[in-house]
Amino acid sequence: MNDLKLIFSKTSFLGNPAKLIKLVWQFESLTKKQRSTYPNSLVTEELYVKIGEEIYQLQNKKFIKGKFLPNEANLIIISKKALEHSLIIVEKPGDGDINQLLKGLHKEKGIEKYQEIIDEISESFLTNVSMKKLINIVRKQMF
Repeated sequence: MNDLKLIFSKTSFLGNPAKLIKLVWQFESLTKKQRSTYPNSLVTEELYVKIGEEIYQLQNKKFIKGKFLPNEANLIIISKKALEHSLIIVEKPGDGDINQLLKGLHKEKGIEKYQEIIDEISESFLTNVSMKKLINIVRKQMF
């Protein structure tokens, strides 16, 4: 099963496949247009997220707070403000962390809040990872 089919099978509860395809397209557009110049890691499959000044690393289906960013890393950057607003969208306290956002999204029955969050983070979103590599990393870490 290829990566995209795996994601669709795990997210079938979200409903309309056309909306899901639109969501994937929106996210792919973000990863292509808003590129970070931070050197990415060609050899590791670790994913880091920088939110404001805080660094998180994806490990065992959750984000662990780290102290530093390696010289080369697969990286996503969003603002603290975007995270706060995204937490409110999923009805979590605005002072929470990225794991609370993931828990809130996991409980969602529809895709609308996912789209709201993509809209919310789009202004501050930067990455040095392609959509294909990001799907690969998330698939291995989350499923």
